[in-house]
Amino acid sequence: MDIKSLLIGSTVTMVAVSGAQAADAVAVEAEPVEYVRVCDAYGSGFFFIPGTETCIRFSGYVRTQYTKLDSEGQTSGVDVDSTQWSTRINLDVDTRNETDWGTLRSLIRFRSNNAVDDGDGSNFEIDQAFITVAGLRVGIGGSLFNANFSAGTALEGVPQIFEDGLHGFSNGHVLDYTYTIDSLTLTLGLEDQRDAGSAPRGGDASDVSVLAKAQYSGDFGSVGIIGEFTAGDENDAYKAYATLDISDLISGGILGGYYMWQDDVTTTSPTNVRLLGAKNIYGLGFQMNLKDDVEFIVFHNEVDNDNIQADESLTVIGLNWYPVSGVKVFGAYSFGDTVAGSGALVANARGPFASPANGFIAGEEVEYDQFLIGLRRNF
Repeated sequence: MDIKSLLIGSTVTMVAVSGAQAADAVAVEAEPVEYVRVCDAYGSGFFFIPGTETCIRFSGYVRTQYTKLDSEGQTSGVDVDSTQWSTRINLDVDTRNETDWGTLRSLIRFRSNNAVDDGDGSNFEIDQAFITVAGLRVGIGGSLFNANFSAGTALEGVPQIFEDGLHGFSNGHVLDYTYTIDSLTLTLGLEDQRDAGSAPRGGDASDVSVLAKAQYSGDFGSVGIIGEFTAGDENDAYKAYATLDISDLISGGILGGYYMWQDDVTTTSPTNVRLLGAKNIYGLGFQMNLKDDVEFIVFHNEVDNDNIQADESLTVIGLNWYPVSGVKVFGAYSFGDTVAGSGALVANARGPFASPANGFIAGEEVEYDQFLIGLRRNF
């Protein structure tokens, strides 16, 4: 056999083998891609979790602000200045789907606060985690005492006392039911505040309170009343509130007010610290648009610390500017007086700053003014 015949024979054999292998090869086809579908049943930002009929939305904000506080004791003459630059991160994971009982919803709110000042502090927490369906709500959520007091809630940086009235805590374990009849909503529930807020109430069953709330809403605004009833009828707390929509007269105009009171506050350590030991508290607020992208807010608050025979007050003036979508620039100036060591306005009006100390005499009147400016980005 010559070399030419050998080469031709080898080539034919290789072609035959290759053809046989090609015939035996398994073709692998890519699985179809399931693209994310928009879910518009619950508002913007929701999308279907692939492979399910459950909708989910991620939202939140980043907020940073600078605050300066000046305090002066009227008896001791002590003058204290404090500053703080703080940043908060808030992330909501909201899931919803339809069931035979209506919309089934769960919300998880992650929150992180970081502060850099004379007394550094930071924390990370699960701020809320609850489930709702058919009017029921259970888990960690906002207290029913957080009434819908609308005037001024858009102002950043000034905590609970400005938003909807002073209360010692806002979140806790909740189990409540809301029934709606046209414009009237009625809510009844249980709350356990042992691990919530700045003033827990001990560690036994008396920490579980019964709360009831009724609210009527309409084109005019809203009115409502809330009651908290503790074990043994000790230090029950109440709150009445109203908002009035005057936007037909003034662009973005809202008037609001509330009055809060508590039974049998005779000691500095009452069983129920919903009002942080105060006997009664009231506030009035006003909000309007100076321009399409600028809000003006003013608020005044009074606290009656009957148990220590002292009153406290807070006045806040603020502006919000929305230069572009999703961004808010805010500033506020507040002034008032508090009582050294009382605690009633500490975590609320004074924001991140501690109780008057550093030479102040317990029970003396301390005048203060506070300025803050900040930036918030929503997503």
